[in-house]
Amino acid sequence: MKTFTSKRPTFPVRLGAVTAVALLALAGTAGATTCTPVGNWTGHVTRTDGDHPTTLSFKANGSVFITNEQNTTTKGSWWPTGTNKFHFRFRGEKIYDENGAYFAYVDFDQDAVQSGPNSVTSAGPSTFFLADGTDLGTSTVSFTLTRG
Repeated sequence: MKTFTSKRPTFPVRLGAVTAVALLALAGTAGATTCTPVGNWTGHVTRTDGDHPTTLSFKANGSVFITNEQNTTTKGSWWPTGTNKFHFRFRGEKIYDENGAYFAYVDFDQDAVQSGPNSVTSAGPSTFFLADGTDLGTSTVSFTLTRG
């Protein structure tokens, strides 16, 4: 009985398998996107005295605007720090007393994580000052935001 041995090299089959795996990997990453905070967000900021409503508007040029519950809008800046991560900062957000008189301001920095296209959480230090610049101390605040 004669045994049949193929003289066909196995190289093309292996190359085809490697190519197929590489194409599958590329297809998987082609659908992956990095989230961006650019757009309008609503939610709340959590301070030591509880939750307070807020809105933020992130611009593609690195500007961000926050409007607090007293309807005061302050301009800040933001920049990416990693995949679905970014930092935002505000200086001099004005705070008014119950009679509408300006009496203090806050500076804050936030390290943020975007979970999908419509959810952001962040935390970081906030330093509160009287209007004359007297430092009242620093505490950690957090934001929970939803796009829209």
